[in-house]
Amino acid sequence: MEQRQEELLTLVIESYMATAEPVGSRFLVDIKGLDWSEATVRNELRFLEEEGFLTHPHTSAGRVPTTKGYRYYVEKIDLEKLHLSRSEDTALTKSFSGDYEPACKSLAKELVNFSGESIIMAFSADRIYYTGLSNLFSKPDFAEIQLVANVSRVFDRCEEYLPRFYSRVDSQPHCYLGKDHPFGELFSCVATRFGKDNESLVVLLGPERMDYRHNWSLVKKARELV
Repeated sequence: MEQRQEELLTLVIESYMATAEPVGSRFLVDIKGLDWSEATVRNELRFLEEEGFLTHPHTSAGRVPTTKGYRYYVEKIDLEKLHLSRSEDTALTKSFSGDYEPACKSLAKELVNFSGESIIMAFSADRIYYTGLSNLFSKPDFAEIQLVANVSRVFDRCEEYLPRFYSRVDSQPHCYLGKDHPFGELFSCVATRFGKDNESLVVLLGPERMDYRHNWSLVKKARELV
């Protein structure tokens, strides 16, 4: 992919992450202040769509990222580059205190607060805790009734999904998209193993347009604490 195409893909993805609105060439030229003409941008967006990195809803002239587009973006960005704010770091550290399992649950709630996503923690195959479900229901990505049902099903069937995911997750936080995880292609997640002998699992779950860098940093900090 050429540099200009990569820059445009990044702009489309990060704009869509922020607004959940399809991104058009005029928006990119006028709002983002690009030096390229609208026709040039439109042609490059068409190329990115033909290559499978973008698609467009039938009701809109703007583009939205595909799983392939998000995957390219995640592979290219430097996840280590972004650090948590001092307030986030302090709050996460303070939350993890006391007995182990209650401390983990307190930490999970802080992860929900700072990510705006949902957290699933599995201490074993039959000891599962989740919080932040309302965050998913409030997102425009899941506004349709059928999608709400799909979100609910993920949490109802955690005990079925998680054992199949354990073997794919190691002690370093990693972003999982599309078919890389068992929760359904509507979602992406950042996951890592933690605890004694890495027997436990934490999953930060959100829509594909989640803020991957920030969420990765949150899970990395949680892993360090636990």
